[in-house]
Amino acid sequence: MRTDIQKEAGTWLLKRYGQFFKLQYQDLVSATKDEFWEENRTYLPIQVAMTTGELIPVTELVSSDNTLMTKVLSVLTSLCTEVVALKKEAFEKHFNFLSVYEEYNNNDISKQMESICALSAFTSRCDDVLRNLCSQVFAIFTKSAININGIQLHYIINHIGELFTLLVLLEVLISNTSLVTNWNKYCKTIKSFSNAPESLDLMEDKFKAILGALNTVTNKIMNDDIVHRSLQNLTVLRGSLVDKNCALVAAEFTKYIKQAITNLDKLVQEQPNVSNLYKCIKVNGLFVLSAHLFGTNDKKIFKALMELNTKAHSVNIIGTTVWFPEQFLQRHVASQFAKHDKISQTMVKARQAYIMMKKATLAKDIANLHLLCTQWVLSIEEIFSSNHHKLSAAEMSLHAKTLMTGLDIASTTNHSVLTLINLHLTLGIPLPKSMLLSLFEIMYMLKTLKNAVSRNRNQIIISINMILQHLVFQSTSSILEVKKSLMTDKNYANKRLDELTCLVIAERALKGAATVKRNIAANIALSFVPDTTYLEDSYTRLGKLLEKIQTLSGFINTMDNLCNCSWLLWHQNIIPIYFEQNLSMQLNTLKLKYFLMVLEDCIVLLHETDKYYKTTKNEQFLNIVKTMMENKIILSASQNIETNLRLHIHSHLQLDVINPFTFDMTKKILLTIDNFRIHFLYMSVVPSVEHYLSTMYYNLTTVVLSDWKTYGEMRQMAKFKFNLKTVQDNLPTQTLEQGLDVLEIMRNIHIFVSKYLYNLNNQIFIEKSSNNKHLNSINIRHIANSIRTHGTGIMNTTVNFTYQFLKKKFFIFSQFMYDEHIKSRLIKDLRNFKESVDVNGNMYSYKNAEKFNKGIKVLGLNEEGLSYLDLFRDLISQIGNAMGYVRMIRSGGRHCCSDATMFLPNLDNVESFKQLSEESDLGSRTTQSSENLDHNINDLISNFIQGTEYFKLLVDVFAPVFRNPKNVHLKNFYIIIPPLTLNFVEHMILSKDKMSKKNKVGAAFTDDGFAMGVAYIMKLLDQDSNFEGLHWFASVWKHINDERKHLQEQQTKGSIQLQQALALTEKKIKTLEEEFKLLYYSLTSARIFFR
Repeated sequence: MRTDIQKEAGTWLLKRYGQFFKLQYQDLVSATKDEFWEENRTYLPIQVAMTTGELIPVTELVSSDNTLMTKVLSVLTSLCTEVVALKKEAFEKHFNFLSVYEEYNNNDISKQMESICALSAFTSRCDDVLRNLCSQVFAIFTKSAININGIQLHYIINHIGELFTLLVLLEVLISNTSLVTNWNKYCKTIKSFSNAPESLDLMEDKFKAILGALNTVTNKIMNDDIVHRSLQNLTVLRGSLVDKNCALVAAEFTKYIKQAITNLDKLVQEQPNVSNLYKCIKVNGLFVLSAHLFGTNDKKIFKALMELNTKAHSVNIIGTTVWFPEQFLQRHVASQFAKHDKISQTMVKARQAYIMMKKATLAKDIANLHLLCTQWVLSIEEIFSSNHHKLSAAEMSLHAKTLMTGLDIASTTNHSVLTLINLHLTLGIPLPKSMLLSLFEIMYMLKTLKNAVSRNRNQIIISINMILQHLVFQSTSSILEVKKSLMTDKNYANKRLDELTCLVIAERALKGAATVKRNIAANIALSFVPDTTYLEDSYTRLGKLLEKIQTLSGFINTMDNLCNCSWLLWHQNIIPIYFEQNLSMQLNTLKLKYFLMVLEDCIVLLHETDKYYKTTKNEQFLNIVKTMMENKIILSASQNIETNLRLHIHSHLQLDVINPFTFDMTKKILLTIDNFRIHFLYMSVVPSVEHYLSTMYYNLTTVVLSDWKTYGEMRQMAKFKFNLKTVQDNLPTQTLEQGLDVLEIMRNIHIFVSKYLYNLNNQIFIEKSSNNKHLNSINIRHIANSIRTHGTGIMNTTVNFTYQFLKKKFFIFSQFMYDEHIKSRLIKDLRNFKESVDVNGNMYSYKNAEKFNKGIKVLGLNEEGLSYLDLFRDLISQIGNAMGYVRMIRSGGRHCCSDATMFLPNLDNVESFKQLSEESDLGSRTTQSSENLDHNINDLISNFIQGTEYFKLLVDVFAPVFRNPKNVHLKNFYIIIPPLTLNFVEHMILSKDKMSKKNKVGAAFTDDGFAMGVAYIMKLLDQDSNFEGLHWFASVWKHINDERKHLQEQQTKGSIQLQQALALTEKKIKTLEEEFKLLYYSLTSARIFFR
């Protein structure tokens, strides 16, 4: 118990600790000055490490008044603790050294001497501890110093198996490298100096000592007989056992092996993970150990073991090293193996069947794994998202279950991927590319699991500590129950003192931090309590609780190891394949950071192993990865972004349709991610792309200076679309962009509207046809340039010219509408519409429009084959083109005024320069100039801010005339719109069809003048509501749907020729629908101008 002084000291220290953290937090808040800062929960530069260290020595942990029992327990606990330490050293140091031996391709043994000597010493240490542990077990049965009736040695046998397994794996790993060959060459070279040791600057006695040391290392680890020598040493040791006690120990071993095979047989099928497969090596090792020590030759056990091995046919150790059970048994229990001559063939078939099965079910397995990982990650985020300072028993159970499930998923996934890839390598079966892509998916999922743990690391550690305390409480409670039942026996103090001692020691060992040493001490103490003492299955339950405590104590480290993908180092040839794959999908781009985490695992491993080989291979590997990232990801993204910007700027050309979700979004996501990290190397995408674009634009502009404007637009588009800031090239510029002059168009307005086609959305006029190889186009910039040349006064003159042109065209329009054939036909159609309102659902019939079109053609065609309705449509298009030109004039004027007023600081409150001149008593000429400046500024502001509503003027001037009772023949214009639109759609389909033909006479892709003209005339006649009452476009959609239904009915029957004809019909219907939709959108947009 602590004294009062110690308690006070502890309280004072805690208070000082709290004050320190409070001061640190205040400093942080003052440094950030209330700026928003967020914790990066994925890449934590500082992490809380959950490591346990036991300060109390083993002798104190297991001390009691029962001296003999204390000695037994302290020896066995120390040895089992040593086994755990040796296993950790093996996997963290020696196995890594041997596994990467071929990767370094280094034949210089002198640089590796330190590691080889350490490996030799480690092997000796393993052999010594194994002999010591076995001799202690034999001594327990031989000396009869303690009661051995009913004691359970499976925990100690398990540690014997662990240690023997290390020797087995060491032998396999050494035999799979060229270390022995290089060592023998080195020894031969050293021995060649036997006659002249002074040439090595060595005295003869030192040279002999070196030769002796070399021979020792050779005998210990270089003769491929580590396991054989260890078994020989144990056989000599076994000689001290008398036959009866030998049978008892042999029975314990046999019982353990039988039970282990039974348990593993089920586990290997249901949960084929890393842990369970490793246990299979251990069982095989214990079988060989038992056979050599006790001469057991149980055919049933061997048969059961072989059945287990058929399921656990390949166990991955590290790197590309795979342990095959039949090879191990054939070598060490050859007599029993010889009786089963077809085992090797069975094993090969089992491995091939495994590969075939995995290939067949890989897609399904990946989908299931996706589901499992996603569910687990979501569970982790939900459970550990908030701070847990106190957990209920149910919550602790849920947390523990969730964490254990995560370990199972990671372990199963790790085993699956390593077995699959290493079996392909071992059996020489090529790995298909589709399977490789699936392996990448598995890597992503492993890293997703690790990220989930990293993000919630602190909360997981807090939760684990609470769970461990609860599990320790449950364990001690169970021990107390056993102790109470034991103490009910009146003679327990005489006959069962050893049992009571063990229970007391186990209870005391558990009451503390959940360290490995305490766990081992408790397990061994409980092993010496006879099975009859325990209540029902309390021993099994205690064992599971202690195992769970040990598993959860090492959860973070175990998860890190299972999610570690450093095995990719042995399969480097698939890394370029990853970077070659198509990263056009958003998801693949997002997953790139996971693959970089995989590569980081390889670099960390190389960083560890570099010190064994005295090289810097991790830097070489990092440079290779950096080069691949720059060439395959960053440079590729830069080129794709450049192409994207180029296509966007030239989108007015006829280009293939692209999917923005695969083309644009991927690049944006790559730019959004921006920073990629591998180990200590950071790569930033945005500056790299900006540098690429700046360099490219500069170089290409220097080649053709006239392209300055295109690349300037691309710079602006890069800023607008991708937020990329490129460096201005500051090269000299030139422009020839003037286009047709406004005066020239104004004077020839009648030719212009007939020779050019209007596009409503882009506000651009395109030439119908030309003898040149190009077509002229006129846009707002051209008009603005002309207005800048001639002044803003040209705008009103242009509108006056347009007014004169419209007067002439409206006269022709009136004549057409006055024609008796047209007038009578319109009256007839109006009457039919009113009569069939109920039948057609208040819609103008599509068939009536078709009849009108055909009826007009009967009246005759002109020399060019155009009907009167074609000519009328062309007239309306010309009127619409004129209105489109007026709109462009207004837009160009505002554009010009905008450029001119850009230097004025404020358009709402402009100071009078004349007034300022007068106040400053400047000269008369200066005052007059100031007045002129004021006048020009006011003109610019009025033109820019107010502008002139030319459309309103042109409506107001013609509307009274159109609505005059004298022009009553125009009142039925809205009835002719449906036939007109049908005529227009047919005309556009033919024009667009000619675009793809060699003879492009009459080809066109836009003619929004027609929609503009119809909208303008409807406004003049005030017939918008009348036209809407026809529900014409609803009738069109109904007609198209009816045609489709009729077509679908016919598609179910008929010959191949009919099906081909129907396919053409379907294409025509689709084209018709598209054109009508375009017209509907254009007409709706145009009508907005006249509201």
